[in-house]
Order: sequence, then structure tokens, then C-alpha cells
Amino acid sequence: MDAAIVGGGPAGSLAAILLGKRYDVALFEEHQTPGFPVQCAGLISDNCYRKLKEYCNAKKALENRVKGAFFFSPSASVTLEGRGEAVVVERKLLDALLFERAAERADVFVKEKVKFYGFKIRTSLRELLAEKIIGADGVNSTVSRHFKFPKPGFFTAVQAEMRFEALDEEYVELYFGEKWSDSFFAYAIPLGDTARIGVVSRSNPMQYLKNLVEKHPSVSGRVKGSVIELNIGAIPERLVKFSKEKVALIGDSAGMVKPYTGGGLYYLLVAAEKLAESFPNLREYEKRYLSEMKNEYRFGYLVRKLYSFPDEKLEQLFSAMSDFDFAGVHMDSPSTLIRKVTDVSLRLLNRPSLAFYLLKNLI
Repeated sequence: MDAAIVGGGPAGSLAAILLGKRYDVALFEEHQTPGFPVQCAGLISDNCYRKLKEYCNAKKALENRVKGAFFFSPSASVTLEGRGEAVVVERKLLDALLFERAAERADVFVKEKVKFYGFKIRTSLRELLAEKIIGADGVNSTVSRHFKFPKPGFFTAVQAEMRFEALDEEYVELYFGEKWSDSFFAYAIPLGDTARIGVVSRSNPMQYLKNLVEKHPSVSGRVKGSVIELNIGAIPERLVKFSKEKVALIGDSAGMVKPYTGGGLYYLLVAAEKLAESFPNLREYEKRYLSEMKNEYRFGYLVRKLYSFPDEKLEQLFSAMSDFDFAGVHMDSPSTLIRKVTDVSLRLLNRPSLAFYLLKNLI
């Protein structure tokens, strides 16, 4: 067998779809079906959605179209508006659609947890020998652990679907500040008369979610009723080295998520394509992926540092960026912020103490 892929989520399914065109591939999923437990809010860029439609009937998973986002300062006294096309998808269904497509290109095995003996794979039902092994099995990757890859670390995300009165059903809402997360942000993604309301943090995400729903100056008055569905998941903290001669990682196991949002579908789409282009040379796969994406990670980590700033500094930053034009800034590519460097610099010139604080803490 040319490649054994461990993990039937989007990363594993996309790898199987692409590699299965030319190689003998097996895909192992330890659960009965992919997409469980749900660990994603389902918000993706329109560009990512179009790419996914090349690999499955992603239209079946479409739940809502989004035109932009409202960014709330810690006190909710300043709200910025950004525009950009995005969609909300039902991840359980999307994962299943990709998995079904993977089954057309690869041998697929479900409810089979793998164990490794060198490059020999054993489950309770079978034993296979693979030339290459691809770990697509999440932040707690068995492949990563067995073959001694570095760990990406993780944030914890808690999300509740609740009845919610959105400011605009075509706008996502993002909430920043120490009361709503210790290191990231909280959010609400509207779905008609409900919304996916969530928090990403290093610690105590349930308490932060409770604070958001009960105490946020804007959110608390618009939440209606109790929790309809609750999901908890892990979001990788950083990209790690993800290739060796005969083993490679893809997706969450490698830390392949946007550092500033935690979303991973677009980044793993790029990775799956680079893997297929490079296979069977796995080191070349890492080289090609980094060549295209390293600047996005570098700028993404800088943006994420802002989330941990004290509320006082965040309020000043929101005030400085009042009526900032986000046109040209793409949600998948933080490096596009470079196009706005002149505008940002001019705004900060009038706030020298804030500019000094940013330089000191970001560079």
C-alpha cells in the first residue's frame, strides 16, 4: 500500500481524494461516521467554499451566507464593521460529504482504531503495511505521538447554539476583551433565529461563555432561551514541523489553522493539494506548503497577540481604528493587511503611546 491515512475528518478525506487519483490509499476513521464530535463553528470564506465544491457537493452543507462582521471592543462601546463574503456550513454534513467522496478513491475503514508496529498498521480487524503514513487525526494525534512529532498545543473552544436576535443575520459578531476570553475572542454566528455562540480561550471557556451570555452589554439582552446544542473542542495553537521521510501530518495534528481565527479548512485544503503534488516526497510537501503559507502564519500570530492586550489598550485600538476600511483584507490571508499599512500608520501617529505599546509588544 502506498499510503495509509489516519483520521477521516476533512484533512484525511481531502488527502485521500487527491492521493487516491494516482496511488493505492487506505483511510482509517475510529468513529462510526466522520464529523463527531463537532469541533468547528462552520464559518469559512467564500473562496474556501468554492474550492470545497471541487471535491464534494458542499452546497448540501450550506446554512447561511455572510456579508461581513461586527467587531466589539471590550466594553462594546466601539463597534467596527468589516465586509467580506463568507458562508456558514454544517460541519457534520460537510465532513460526511468529503468522506463519501474519499470512499470513491480509497479503501475506507470505519470504527477501526489503529496501532503501529513500525510501519505496519494493525486494527482489531486487519493488518496492513504502508509505504507512507499520513496523520490526519487531530490535536491528540496518535500518529504524531507514535512517531515523535512536536505537539502544537491547543486552545479550548466551547460553543452553544441558542436562540439569538442578531444585529444583522448576514453579519458575524466578534467580542474582544478580558471578560470574554483570556487569550482569544468570543463570537456569534447567526443562523436564522438561532446563533452559534462560542468562546475560545486557554482556560475556563465555560465560565467565559457564561459571562458572555449573561453579562456582555450587547449579547446578554439578545440571547433568548436555553442552550439547544453544546459542543466542546480543541484548536491547535501553532504550526509544528510536520514531515519526516515516511510520515507526515496534515490538518489539526500539524497545527494547520489560521492563528487569528482558529479556522482550518482553507489551510488544510492548501496542504492536501501540496501533499498530492509532492507525494511520495513528504519533505517536499512541507517545503511547498511553507513556501506558500509561511507569511500567513507569521502575520496571523501577530494579529493573535492583539487579543491578549489589556482592555484599556484594546479600547484605544478600537477607537483609533474607528471607521477603518477593511476592503482588500481577506479573511484567509492576514498578510493582505500590508495593503493597509499606510492607513493604520496614520491613525497611530495621533496616538503615540498606543503606537509605542504596539511596537513593543508585537515586534
